[in-house]
Amino acid sequence: MLGSLKEIFKAKPTGPALGARIDLEKRYLLADKTSQGSMSKVYRALDIATGKTICVKVQLRDKNEAAAERCSKDKPNEGEIGYLIRHPNVVATYDWGYTYHDEIFVAMEYIDGVSLEYVENSINLGTRGKMKVLAQAAEGLAAIHAAGFLHHDINPRNILINKENRVKLIDFGLSVPDTAKFHKPGNRTGALAYMAPELLRREATDCRIDVYSFGAVAYEFLTGRPVYDAPNGNTMASMLQRINTDPVDPSVANPKLSDELCAVLRKSISRHKEDRFSTMAEFARALATVPPKRSKSDPETLDPPHIA
Repeated sequence: MLGSLKEIFKAKPTGPALGARIDLEKRYLLADKTSQGSMSKVYRALDIATGKTICVKVQLRDKNEAAAERCSKDKPNEGEIGYLIRHPNVVATYDWGYTYHDEIFVAMEYIDGVSLEYVENSINLGTRGKMKVLAQAAEGLAAIHAAGFLHHDINPRNILINKENRVKLIDFGLSVPDTAKFHKPGNRTGALAYMAPELLRREATDCRIDVYSFGAVAYEFLTGRPVYDAPNGNTMASMLQRINTDPVDPSVANPKLSDELCAVLRKSISRHKEDRFSTMAEFARALATVPPKRSKSDPETLDPPHIA
């Protein structure tokens, strides 16, 4: 459908300035609704100005009024943050602004692929293949930090792999500037299963909250089990585990992993932030240099299979 429609739009009108108020349906041809969360609608769309297939995310006004108010006063919104980050392993943001219904929209790169959550549950990459995926994701998160932001919501659903096997980090809805103002206690947001203990304790934060979250994702991806396994739906038990107990050691969770890799995982998910990697760049370098496994019986997949 989109392929034939591109022929209609031979003229390439100039798009509005970033942050402008636009008639969304005149600027973009909204095709398929790819997902709808509690806070937004996401579409595959055609950018009439460029003829490019993109992704358009529209924040639901009635669900985002309080968040929008905070964004306008305290921090850049999702589109502003995404536009400032340019890296092959981070979703590209092309435009953002406001609809005539006062909803914030973000126009982004369309990623034809699957989430890390799907890969974890459905595709056997072997340890080497998984390490290649994690290495790309780590580089993307390091780039987000280098641009001056904390992602604040690293979890398997926000790490995508496209059909060219390129990893892309997405979703800056909870992201904040990496500054003292946003390190203050109280911002307890993110996915609980991957949330750093200091967030739960309502302590001051820094980039090590993302280091922990990424470590928790990597641990689960490589061992096949979550860092903590409180009963489903028992939020209090889950919070107490993260605050008071150490996770199962990665060498126990997956004895096939090399000692060096287990040491990296152990360091990344320490309950005490001063014992973690101090930066995501340091974590990424560590991942890139460790041998993945100790057992030759583990599959030798060097690259993820193409996602159909």
